[in-house]
Amino acid sequence: MKANIFVAALLLICIGCAPQQRDQPVADEPQSVQYGSNEEAGASVDVNDIRVYYEIYGEGEPLLLLHGNGGAIWTFGQQIPDLSEHFRVIAVDSRAQGKSTDSEQEITYALMASDMSELIDKLDLGSVHVVGWSDGGNIGLELALAHPEKVKKLVAIGANYTHEDYMAPPDSVVMDANDPRLLKTTPVLRKYVEEMGKLAPSVSKKLADLIENYPNLMEEQLRQIDVPVLVVAGDHDAINMDQTMALFLNLPHSQLFIVPGASHFVPVEQPELVNNEVVRFLSTPYGDISRYYFMSYFQ
Repeated sequence: MKANIFVAALLLICIGCAPQQRDQPVADEPQSVQYGSNEEAGASVDVNDIRVYYEIYGEGEPLLLLHGNGGAIWTFGQQIPDLSEHFRVIAVDSRAQGKSTDSEQEITYALMASDMSELIDKLDLGSVHVVGWSDGGNIGLELALAHPEKVKKLVAIGANYTHEDYMAPPDSVVMDANDPRLLKTTPVLRKYVEEMGKLAPSVSKKLADLIENYPNLMEEQLRQIDVPVLVVAGDHDAINMDQTMALFLNLPHSQLFIVPGASHFVPVEQPELVNNEVVRFLSTPYGDISRYYFMSYFQ
């Protein structure tokens, strides 16, 4: 299964490539704040047929922060401090992950988008910015399609719109065990795998099936998404670059940010670049640009 391939890749990076004696805390994460386990900032609310856990940081326009498959709020340890200086960040544990509960339903991106729509209503947020990484980006696309009135802008990091051929082909590159990028990312990946290992077998299967069978958006549906979207990916992302480009080319109001020297874990590898660009995109009035607007000056 594709999902198992993805998890296996994480295990190889975490366990097989990096020196085991370098077992550090999550890189650059402020240790005074335990994101995802912060009682002062956290709360739960009944949403659809589950109970969703969230934490709120900062003031300003609401920003919904959505993590990837098998993750939780803690994966944004390098984003929350920066983003909360500009926005009211509502970081969420998605259905069946982190401290949010599960139900008997099959997990789909459309269902989790419905969860977020209901959460927006329950918290009386009105319209929000959405920043989603991996599965979180997929949820953001579904939310923007189904409920455009609830999404001001969307940042989709390492997202895919279809499960067909979504993974980039494998390469033969072997990174040095002391590569700074590997050493920086390994603690996060190791914790990621540890936390995934704590999931109930039934939840693990649901999340694997989610990646295997979804999303199922068509390019025609992407062209119906009327909110501004910043499409973000690492230049060596595990998501096929064809998917990233298709998102950018079919979303009618989109910008593209390819981060150099980064993989699918670009928010961990290049947090400064990602955070600055997210703040720029969300804080700047959006305007579509004509490819040849400058030609009018030569007429």
